[in-house]
Amino acid sequence: MSAYAQISGRLGSEPELRFTNSGTPVINLSIANNRSVKVGEERQSIADWFKVTVFGRDAEVITQYAKKGSALAFNGRLQNEKYLDRDGVSRTSTILVASSFEFVPFGKRDGGKANDEVRNEACVNDGEGLDSADAETSDDIPF
Repeated sequence: MSAYAQISGRLGSEPELRFTNSGTPVINLSIANNRSVKVGEERQSIADWFKVTVFGRDAEVITQYAKKGSALAFNGRLQNEKYLDRDGVSRTSTILVASSFEFVPFGKRDGGKANDEVRNEACVNDGEGLDSADAETSDDIPF
């Protein structure tokens, strides 16, 4: 039996595409998800960080269209990884191995443009001059 989860948030760094020994594309991401906590009489925003691994065509699409700060949502299974820290102490980290993802319109970013507006501009620019109606129905757009 597997544990499944959904995580949404913003990318903490630029996605960097790598390849497994067998040639499968893969990216390892850190996703920040903010939550509000009441401290005394004030509310403070705290970022929770999650590790996400994406394989295959989804990894290529994210690398091409997303950047640091892009809002994404991931579905997948949770997996524990064991490793040794700098002091040689055995540690365990939980990651989400994504089975699907989507771009999320998380409000205003990038000079006042919403995340989905930035994504649509990237699609139109990648579509070599297609108007927005043609770009939305093009088979070349991966989402």
